[in-house]
Amino acid sequence: MKWRIVLAVVFVLALFAAFAYLYVNTFVRKRQHAVILFVVDGLDLNTLNQARQQLGRAPTLDEPDDPAIGDARRRVALRSEQLNVDTFWNVALMSVQQPGQPVPDEGVDATALACGQRVDNGNVAINSRSEVLRSLIYAAEQASRATGLVTTSSLVQPTPVAFYSNTKGVPEPFRNATDLVYSGINIILGGGSAYFTPATTSNERGRRDGRDLLEEAKGRGYAVIGSRDELNNVSPWRTRQLLGLFAPQQFYFASLQPAGARQPSLAEMTRTAISSLNYNIGGYFLVVEHGLVARAAGQNLGKLAVNEVAAVDEAIQSAVDYAGPDALVLVTNSYSLGAVGPTLAVAGVETPPPPTPKRNVAAAAEEIPVAPIATTMTGFWATGPGGPARNPAQVAWLKQRYADDAFSTNAPGLLEPQPAFEFQTEASPLAEPAWLLSRGEGSGQLRGCFANTDLFDLVTEQF
Repeated sequence: MKWRIVLAVVFVLALFAAFAYLYVNTFVRKRQHAVILFVVDGLDLNTLNQARQQLGRAPTLDEPDDPAIGDARRRVALRSEQLNVDTFWNVALMSVQQPGQPVPDEGVDATALACGQRVDNGNVAINSRSEVLRSLIYAAEQASRATGLVTTSSLVQPTPVAFYSNTKGVPEPFRNATDLVYSGINIILGGGSAYFTPATTSNERGRRDGRDLLEEAKGRGYAVIGSRDELNNVSPWRTRQLLGLFAPQQFYFASLQPAGARQPSLAEMTRTAISSLNYNIGGYFLVVEHGLVARAAGQNLGKLAVNEVAAVDEAIQSAVDYAGPDALVLVTNSYSLGAVGPTLAVAGVETPPPPTPKRNVAAAAEEIPVAPIATTMTGFWATGPGGPARNPAQVAWLKQRYADDAFSTNAPGLLEPQPAFEFQTEASPLAEPAWLLSRGEGSGQLRGCFANTDLFDLVTEQF
């Protein structure tokens, strides 16, 4: 008889514990309403520091706003020029390497962030066993959150793809575009419109299967837009699904936008996305990716990369303003690309001098030497098109770039590649940790050192 009483008591206690657990996790535990992840591909700390020196502002008296910051540290911060991102007081370093793969490519780093697993170079969100990996966006959807994806890249580039689709070895942009329309993501804004509509004489890169994904998106409840004016006229309170495609491929660089450009800024897209997602009672998860820093850095265009940091910094401030001071906002570079340091004055370093601005670009290209010479370098890189051309093929490549006006001798501050130690047609990623800055509720655990794959678990805990 006594054992029955004991069992009954144990059963009642277990039932009470289960009820208490469900009650606390459902009604008591504070879950962050807004979780926003900024991914700024290729933004190394040297470029960030140059942006701070050139673009930084004097902080206002109410910054920084983190109550945990001591008076001495606060005074130090207020004496410095700073960017909006400098108000993020939680800092972490994330290792990106793994055995046998010391320098992962963009897709691997994006997969680590989006899916919490490392894959082989060339793959995105799919492992060597051909198993498709679940991303943060789908984890958020399972937690009844609204989701958004904003990018200045083509939406079928590796970093955006890691959050909603996959590729194995060979890029599949047309399949990725189809997956995106059927992904269930509420707000989608970016480039890559060429992959969503049939091929025509004006859209030679278009789809060969005849499908018009924009019409299919409308059938699934999306409002479809294609210009800055349309974006700024969106009514957030009545827009639950939005697909905005503003460029055939990637966006223009912010500092090279033509007059009357139809492309919105990253800040404008971020504001619209947050304004629409805020109405979801279950909260939301938004990914904001800016690929133009990496695009500039890949060509050793340091000044152009710094200008793109300004575009990101404006978007970050918009996120804090529109999502609120308690929103969990994270900013990471995913990986570092190319930059070594701002200055170096060493005799005997081998690099070609930049072509002079006089004469035309064809004549300037003729000045590119094959034989290395000694020079003083300012703003140098490890690898890239600014390195010494050592064979006729490299010289021919550089001549063609100048002839195509991809590198301009008339605008050396923006479109003249900075010197590099070694010539490559594109700067290579560096084998150094990625950095992560965060602020808002739940950001306290995002400090110290951990693997980039750990971010997946740390973020999903906020869902």
